[in-house]
Amino acid sequence: MYSKAGYVTASGVGGSTTLAYTGFDSLALVVAAVTLLFAGIALLKLVPRRAR
Repeated sequence: MYSKAGYVTASGVGGSTTLAYTGFDSLALVVAAVTLLFAGIALLKLVPRRAR
């Protein structure tokens, strides 16, 4: 807890301070995709219908 933290590199914080890979980045991609999908649907509902 009071030991020296890892080195800071160009790619971020290294050493013992890096987080474990948990797979939640794929969950973030799914949430982002669904959000973009619903934003597109909302925009389509705002566009007026074509007169035929």
